Amino acid sequence: MNKGAEYKFITFLFSILPITIIIGQAVSLINILIISIFIIIEIINSKKYYFLKNITFVLLIVIFLYLLFNTFISLDKNISFLRNFGFLRFILLFVAINYFFYIYKNQKFFFKIWTIIIFIVMFDAYIEYIFGKNILGYGQDLYADRVVSFFKDEPIVAGYLNGFFFLILGYLFNSKKFKSNKIFIVCIFLSFIFLICVSLTGERSNTIKA
Repeated sequence: MNKGAEYKFITFLFSILPITIIIGQAVSLINILIISIFIIIEIINSKKYYFLKNITFVLLIVIFLYLLFNTFISLDKNISFLRNFGFLRFILLFVAINYFFYIYKNQKFFFKIWTIIIFIVMFDAYIEYIFGKNILGYGQDLYADRVVSFFKDEPIVAGYLNGFFFLILGYLFNSKKFKSNKIFIVCIFLSFIFLICVSLTGERSNTIKA
């Protein structure tokens, strides 16, 4: 695969990352693994290992080793191992995203896709809070005081929004257009909409984080 085709393929996989998380853990994991494999191969070929010195990467490795250590002292080692070893995907995703952002300078496409997806989820969360059902008919059947949105039976929509909204906001802060006062006002307005949406989900810890 040539560089141009590889770039388009990785960009596409990054673009659909929010959707794969909504679809399910297995789909998002496959997507993350494919992204990670491509990026790791690229890192090895280019011999650019600067991320190894990143303090966040080092801390993630320390946490991963700690989780593996906990596996050996856990009562149920099988379940504990699968859960703790799964943390590795976050490390791989961290490396992949950092490398992708530094090497490939044009991230406008997938950030636009992320923005559209996140605001659709926010709109859906508002719909569910007001009418008791989201646009797909999912509602508060299992969690009477929680908004589940597209996640159907998991009250994790606030954590999901937290993870992507701040990345999008960070991108806007670093964009040249952000120097415009109108863009600044729009970002502040959208932030209030986001904070209200997260608070309405009923997820207290994620509301505090937001």
